[in-house]
Amino acid sequence: MNLAYKPEVPTWDKYSRCEEMYSIRNPLRIEIQCDCIPGTLVYEIMAGYMTDFRSGPSVVNPFIPKIGDILLALAWLIHDVNYHGFLSKKYADLLLREMLEHAGMGTVKRNAVYYAVKFFAGSHYNTLDEDQGDIYNHNKTLVKMQWLDSKGFTLKRFNGRAITANAFR
Repeated sequence: MNLAYKPEVPTWDKYSRCEEMYSIRNPLRIEIQCDCIPGTLVYEIMAGYMTDFRSGPSVVNPFIPKIGDILLALAWLIHDVNYHGFLSKKYADLLLREMLEHAGMGTVKRNAVYYAVKFFAGSHYNTLDEDQGDIYNHNKTLVKMQWLDSKGFTLKRFNGRAITANAFR
């Protein structure tokens, strides 16, 4: 996996209205090349994007951190972004597993996370045109995403308002 991101130290603040949510403080640009998805994924996430990083009960925090280091936090963040419908659920979950491996998470833990989201997180996956409530509808306007093929041509683009090419589903 190749993962590049700017700034070097992403920052976030705890959201004052909800203990489990965080607000991204500075704009992020994340580029991902991985084995599970052909091409390059490019995300631009604006300040104000809300995330809970790793979802799930706090009882697992000692074993699977809610945020963790930067690579782990980016894995959780990109998975949250993709669950708005930027990628299919299948690709979003596969990408999460590969990003967890890149972050250094062991095989047993990352597979436990992968199968948990694969089998139990389906109700949280939405398509881009679905009404997802105030926070999540606002989040979609704070993300620009491009899926580029190996030659740099756009396969899919989302500009904060609409998809301008077909997604692989």
